[in-house]
Amino acid sequence: MPTIDELEKNTTENSLKKFMTQFSGIVENEHRPVTGTRDPLAANISHALFMCFQPQGVIARKDQLFNRMDDTFRALALRDTLPYFLGAVDEEHFRYLAELDELRAQARLLEAQKAKRVQAVDVSRSRVTRLVNDGKRVGLIPQDYQAVDDTVFDFLAQVAKTDVEEAVDYQDFGETITQLENERRSIWNRIDELTKDRSATEAFLSAQTDYGLEVSEQKSRLSSIGIYKEPLGDRSICPLCALPQDNPTPSLQEINAALEDIDLQLSSVHKESPHLLSHIAALEEKIQSLTVDLREVSRELRSAIASDEQARAAQEQLVARARYVGRLTNFIETVSPEEEVEFDEAELDRVKALIDTVLSKLRSEETESKIATFLDFIGRKMTEYSEMLNLEYQGSSLRLDAKKLTVVANTEDGPIPLSRMGSGENWVGYHVLAHLALHWWLRKRNRPVPAFLVLDQPTQAYYPPDAKDGFLDEIEVDEDRQAVQSLFELMHRACQEISEPFQLIVLDHAHLRNEWFENAIVEEWRGDAALIPPTWPNI
Repeated sequence: MPTIDELEKNTTENSLKKFMTQFSGIVENEHRPVTGTRDPLAANISHALFMCFQPQGVIARKDQLFNRMDDTFRALALRDTLPYFLGAVDEEHFRYLAELDELRAQARLLEAQKAKRVQAVDVSRSRVTRLVNDGKRVGLIPQDYQAVDDTVFDFLAQVAKTDVEEAVDYQDFGETITQLENERRSIWNRIDELTKDRSATEAFLSAQTDYGLEVSEQKSRLSSIGIYKEPLGDRSICPLCALPQDNPTPSLQEINAALEDIDLQLSSVHKESPHLLSHIAALEEKIQSLTVDLREVSRELRSAIASDEQARAAQEQLVARARYVGRLTNFIETVSPEEEVEFDEAELDRVKALIDTVLSKLRSEETESKIATFLDFIGRKMTEYSEMLNLEYQGSSLRLDAKKLTVVANTEDGPIPLSRMGSGENWVGYHVLAHLALHWWLRKRNRPVPAFLVLDQPTQAYYPPDAKDGFLDEIEVDEDRQAVQSLFELMHRACQEISEPFQLIVLDHAHLRNEWFENAIVEEWRGDAALIPPTWPNI
């Protein structure tokens, strides 16, 4: 025996589980829920062991028949794998499942090819429509042409053979346009200068005219003074009121001198006016001439711009046609009705027919029928075993509910589940007889479930806490002593009926004085002779 220091890990939990699953005879299997609400599940050794242990805390429970079923996922796992363990689905069933998987894979491939072909045709037609519209835009396809059938491929093939002129260098009007724009700008500037000169001359002429009118008005007023002669006396005295004045009255000579100066100014104004008018007329004539030149230059500029745009459009049209023919040629070479994705409709129909055939062999109705039949056999054995125990609903038709994982008694008042059956004595009794009947069937059908059942403290409800030897006389109530005796007699009978190899392991206080009981005792752990020696905690 190696020491604990010498022990080392040489496998993993999953590897060990896989090994034990194969060792117990569980073949490749898979449960597939019809509703698709759960993932497929393969039965393994962990699921099988749910039916092999009845711990002390489980064997007397009314709401849990199988070990570790307080976990919802474990309960679902046992419910899903129970048909396999009972034998309702065998190895042939899983061979059909494998065949079904292969056929469905073939069907998916063929369906994908079919979908690809349909998609290719749809894509081709969509591209044809775009190519026809593009051909109309570049002028290689008549505007009234309509692609109504597969003849469009032949038509497009002919269009793809169209000779497209090579793109030539078009006449660049850029320099001409630049020159005309500069010339037009120069004329605009000259017209603007002449217009400003004309406006200034007209303003000067207008001011001169106003000045002449003002001077003429002054002359008229001064001329009226000439009717008086030179006054006598002091000119600092007002001739009318004879009073001294601050501004003496001008003399006649001064007035006449002023008139002569005004005449000179008027004469100058009259001489300049014709020259100004002539200058304005000359400016107007130049402006008109330049305006005509501006119109002509603008017309030439518009013509040059239009010619340049036409040349560019023609060049772009040639390039667009060349590109279109290239795209069209590539399309014709890669896509055509004769080159569709390879697909065999008859093969798909054949595979679907095979799938239906396999499914007919995997009908869930047939599996359910088998399960119901097998559970009926188990239920009959449970009913037979119940005759040996003094239980509530004794003699009723018992059955194992594979959906709810419990024991049900069919009575005239309706089904009674384990949770509604009396007290602890009933719960222990139904636990024991249900598992014994289940293992009777498993061994009868040689199913891959370990051939043992462990019952821990099945008589715990009958013995007092201070029981020492486990003899029946330690139980005060006669009915309880009889119940313990009957329970072990049931176990003894079941072990005789259940096919080998099967081992029933009972861990209990009871010690019956029957010969068959004494012969079945392997170890008796009481007092200091315990499973765990009292000296171990001190080590």
